[in-house]
Amino acid sequence: MRSSKRRGDASVTRAITDDLNRLMAEEVEACLRYFQMRLRLRDRDYAVAEAFFEEAIKETMEHATAIAQQIRSLGEIPTLRVNLTLGGGPVRLEAALTEALEVEQQALDAYTDLLPRVVDDPAVADFIRRQVEVETEHVRAIRAFAEGKSTMKLVAPVETDP
Repeated sequence: MRSSKRRGDASVTRAITDDLNRLMAEEVEACLRYFQMRLRLRDRDYAVAEAFFEEAIKETMEHATAIAQQIRSLGEIPTLRVNLTLGGGPVRLEAALTEALEVEQQALDAYTDLLPRVVDDPAVADFIRRQVEVETEHVRAIRAFAEGKSTMKLVAPVETDP
C-alpha cells in the first residue's frame, strides 16, 4: 500500500514515473543490444554464447515489462523512448561479453541510484530492490561466463600413452 504522502504528491509520482520510463527504455535498449551482439558473433563463439544471449534477450524484455507494470501501478501510462542504431562487424566473444558486462553494470547502477528516491513507496522500493539483486546476479554471471570462456581450451588436449 502506498503512503498517503505518495498518493498526494503528483510531482513525486511524475518524477518516479519518468525514472521508471527511462529504466524501461534502457531494458529494451539492452534487449536490442544483446540481439545485435549475438548476431555479430561468428562460428564457435556463436555456438558457445547463443543460449546466453537468448536468455539475456528474454530477461531484458521481462524486466521492461515488469517496469511497465510498476508504472501502471502508479496510475500512469508507460512511455517508451528509444533512439538507437546498432551495427558493426563481427565481434569476438570476449568483446561481446565485455559489452554485455557494461550493459548490466549500467542497469545495476541505474537501479541502485533510483532506490533512495523511491523509499517512500514500499511497493516500488521493493521492486527496485529485487531488480538490484537480479542485476547484481547478472553482473556476477557474466563475469563467471567470461572467466570460464577465457580458461576454456579451444583444442582438446592430446592424449598420450603411458
